Amino acid sequence: MARVSAVVAAAAIAPAVLFSSPAAAADRGASPVNSAGQEDTAGQSDAAAEQDRMTILGMLADKNIGKGLYREAQRALDGGPAAMRHFLEVGQYAARDEDNRFTLFRILENKDTGRVVREAVEAALGGTPEDRVRFLESGWRSAQETDDRIRAMQIYSIGGPRVQAAAYKALRGTAEDVRRFLEVGQYEARAQDEADAEAKRKDEAERKDEAKRKAEEEAARKKPVPDAHGGHTGSGKEAKAEDGAEPAKSGRGAGDGSGSGSGSASGARPASASSSSAVSASAGGDRQLAATGVGPATPWAIGGSAVALTAGAGLVVAARRRTSDGR
Repeated sequence: MARVSAVVAAAAIAPAVLFSSPAAAADRGASPVNSAGQEDTAGQSDAAAEQDRMTILGMLADKNIGKGLYREAQRALDGGPAAMRHFLEVGQYAARDEDNRFTLFRILENKDTGRVVREAVEAALGGTPEDRVRFLESGWRSAQETDDRIRAMQIYSIGGPRVQAAAYKALRGTAEDVRRFLEVGQYEARAQDEADAEAKRKDEAERKDEAKRKAEEEAARKKPVPDAHGGHTGSGKEAKAEDGAEPAKSGRGAGDGSGSGSGSASGARPASASSSSAVSASAGGDRQLAATGVGPATPWAIGGSAVALTAGAGLVVAARRRTSDGR
């Protein structure tokens, strides 16, 4: 009975042992495959998240990034892989458009913005996000070039000679030439015009001073010269001429007197004639003095000469009488 029981028990457990061993082996072969798949999926997810992080960090490193884009990028980094993926796929475009609108409003606030640029900005603000991007990338350039040329024409119309020449040259050039004229060239040319105007003013002032000086000199030459009795003898030039001519007249008179005296029989007559002429010259009045410009001392000198001549003539007559009486 003991042997039978052992055989029956062995027969009963044999199938369980035989069938259970392949299952265990199958289980041991399947487990490594499932673990590898899960690890690959997790690795790919981590790599994608790291790539998103690097992309966002590159945006933040741009020095021209707008405030809206910077704010949303920081939020995505703090939110994890899902937030970063959502930012890159959807949220960044809304932030960029916010920054674009802010830039357009700042252009409108600038007092130097021209009419053409203003109209283009207003059209972009009223359009789609793509319209705003298109204007900021290329549209503003053509509008600005038009405004620059309009401004250069306005400066040309009111500028000086050098400003007009510089504006004309710029308008015939490129858009960069016009921009340089507006930023630098117009001020250089204006400074040259001011320097030319100052030099012209100085020349005119010098010419006026020279003309005034000549007029004063001419007036001084024509101004009457007062005589000894408070009258006027004419200009200084005429008075000098008359003073130089009067001695010649006096000399001729004296010669005539001496000639008549030499032909007379008596020596007293020439003295009397000279005396009378001297007296008449002295008493001839202020009219002759005023005409010749002779000073007040001249009549006294003439009178003294006449007295001396008269006394000399008397002595000559007395001497002749004594001689005749002696005969």
